[in-house]
Amino acid sequence: MSHAISRPQSRASQRPWGRIIPWLAAASCLLLLAAHLTTDLPGHYPLFGALDSETAVVGEATTVSYSPSATEADSATTVVLTPLKSRVAGVSTEKARVDQLATELGVPGLVEVNADRRIDVRSRAQGVVREVHVTLGQEVKRGDPLVTLDSPDIGAARLNLRAKQRELLSARIEAEWRAEIAKNVELLIPELVKRADPGELEKMFVDKPLGSFRGLLVQAYTEYDIAVHEEKRSLELRGQSVIGEHPAIVAEHNRQGLQAALFSAIEQAKFDAARESRLAHQDLKLAESAVVDAAQRLRILGVDQDVQYLLDHPDEVEKTDRDDDITVYRIVAPFDGTVIAKSVVSSQQAAPTDLLLSLADLSTVWIAASVAESDLAKIPNVAGGAIRFATTAYPDRDFEATLLSVGSQVDSLTRTVAIRAQTDNADGALRPGMFARILFDGPVGEPSLTIPSGSLVWVDGHPGVFRPEGADPERLAFVLHPIEPGRQVEGRTVVKSGLKEGDEVVAAGAFVLKSELILQNSPDDD
Repeated sequence: MSHAISRPQSRASQRPWGRIIPWLAAASCLLLLAAHLTTDLPGHYPLFGALDSETAVVGEATTVSYSPSATEADSATTVVLTPLKSRVAGVSTEKARVDQLATELGVPGLVEVNADRRIDVRSRAQGVVREVHVTLGQEVKRGDPLVTLDSPDIGAARLNLRAKQRELLSARIEAEWRAEIAKNVELLIPELVKRADPGELEKMFVDKPLGSFRGLLVQAYTEYDIAVHEEKRSLELRGQSVIGEHPAIVAEHNRQGLQAALFSAIEQAKFDAARESRLAHQDLKLAESAVVDAAQRLRILGVDQDVQYLLDHPDEVEKTDRDDDITVYRIVAPFDGTVIAKSVVSSQQAAPTDLLLSLADLSTVWIAASVAESDLAKIPNVAGGAIRFATTAYPDRDFEATLLSVGSQVDSLTRTVAIRAQTDNADGALRPGMFARILFDGPVGEPSLTIPSGSLVWVDGHPGVFRPEGADPERLAFVLHPIEPGRQVEGRTVVKSGLKEGDEVVAAGAFVLKSELILQNSPDDD
């Protein structure tokens, strides 16, 4: 009799959960994997979601394939992708090639202040510093006060200007008065010649200024008019034989004499009135010149004046006299800039030779360098040419500048030629005193190994490229390979070392691979 030997069932098979737990574990792994591929972690750009500009966009129906974890990767520098993930990431490769590039010349230089936009602030008059309004490194706007002083020289110049304004006011009133008299005399003379009625003349010119000419002309005209009437009356009486011939002759000669005196007075009055008006006008011009001279003296001392306003409103000098603070001398910023040096303090004596502070507009800076005589032919010699330069402070950033000048002489001691370029500095990144390296493209070409600029990645501050390795079509491996990059020219990066011609590198999608590499090497939160 045979008995079938039955194996004891496992504990898992004996419990209803024994069949469920493996499926739950598998489902959990799939959920964790999906979260790993879709979550946007710091420093990581997922393959399914927000990719960089080189990554293809995938629809929602895309199937997520399994990707080996960091523990399954070949090393800490290898990223393994499935073909699907590689296509989604837009990964493409290209071989390093040799291009004929212009020879690059590097020249050490220095960032300098734009000398055309820098001033050394000094007091133009002797004085004592009352207040300092700025601090070192402060940015100021045009017209902002920098330093206020008390200066006796400024006070004396202001008083002189006010005195000249008073003289101008008097001269202007005098000139206007003389011009009005000359004009009225010109109107009176024709009326006298026409022998207008004296009563009508009085009414016509009663409110018109004539000065001393009123008495002179009216008196002469009245005497002449009386003589005319006397002569007429004498002739009538002589015709009636009332009087003899002699009184009539006397009356005639008297009229003739007074007529001559009248016309003489008219001529003299006309000349004198015009001359006095002309002299008054000349005095006015001299007074205006004196005001301009006094204002310019103040301007030379650093106190700006509106000369035209002073000439147009000399009557306002009385208002300014109530201002007792005539010695105040305020120095203001002539343009927008930054205080780059400061040596002034309150209460110090300030002379025109003392440097108070320095102000510079750092929106543009100069790059100065010296080029060896042997390299002179390699640099552009036309002003306005574009150059590149880099700084120690920003090693990963290239700046552009415009060449201002190339020295016309070679230094006899150093055998170098000075060059100067100008660059915009709106963001304030470049600061005077920084070291720079100016880069020129020489006229002669040289073979250089290049790769696409998009291939270069920086990991932990070190440059490198991803290279495809392995022949497994289902498991694409990309290894981070260190290189020494050079300059960038038209979308290509020169490789100084680390690659050779024909080496295949990732041309597109390198940034995605970098993100995957960082993610798989990051420590687990568990």
